[in-house]
Amino acid sequence: MHEVSIIQNVIEIVTQKAYENKLTKINNVFLRIGELSGIMPESLYFAFDSCSKGTMLEECTLEIENVKALGQCKDCNLEFPIEHFNKLCPNCNKFCTSIVSGYELYVNTIEGD
Repeated sequence: MHEVSIIQNVIEIVTQKAYENKLTKINNVFLRIGELSGIMPESLYFAFDSCSKGTMLEECTLEIENVKALGQCKDCNLEFPIEHFNKLCPNCNKFCTSIVSGYELYVNTIEGD
């Protein structure tokens, strides 16, 4: 389950930013995760509950925003929803090589005191 190592990295990043900003408690952490990233949000929540114990994030709420996968056709410039195995432009039927979103995984916002 690679979600555990992802959450461990998130906790490390958030803790470092909290110290840099003189926060003593983290209330909320907001992640953005693309639907093509291969990461299961349910597993992240489970891993967060386990890994945050004993840290300044122990009582923190984890919020996950799912980012839709979008491509942009280089031929007709149409931006459209894509799937993992279907990246054909619905307008000109050409294969999309420009992925606009869908592979994200990052800490978007941290709230604390």
